[in-house]
Amino acid sequence: MSDEYDPNTNNYFSAFWPLIILISGFLIWFGIQDYGLNSQRSAYNRQFQDKQFQDALAQSQNVSKKYVDLMSDLLKTAQTEGKDSPAAKIVGDALQAGLIRVQQNGTNSAATPAEPSKQ
Repeated sequence: MSDEYDPNTNNYFSAFWPLIILISGFLIWFGIQDYGLNSQRSAYNRQFQDKQFQDALAQSQNVSKKYVDLMSDLLKTAQTEGKDSPAAKIVGDALQAGLIRVQQNGTNSAATPAEPSKQ
């Protein structure tokens, strides 16, 4: 036999350490990617929730203003000399229900109504 090939040599190759290094590298890389994506997702969710809260707050403030404007317009329309009887009926019903108040000096108030009383 030749000296170049000797099957009984004690030098053998093991794939254990290279595979451990490769697998641990992949696990570390996937962990970093997962952490980055989760932190980005939480930042986006936080921004989205803040935006929704600000929109909801602005809408709730605008509803009150729109109600006051609507009631003011309705009162002005009802005060015309009998030209708009449906508006006068609505104002009369609102006065009886306590949704609007008439001030002592004769001017009407279109303020936000008080909570209805529980009977």
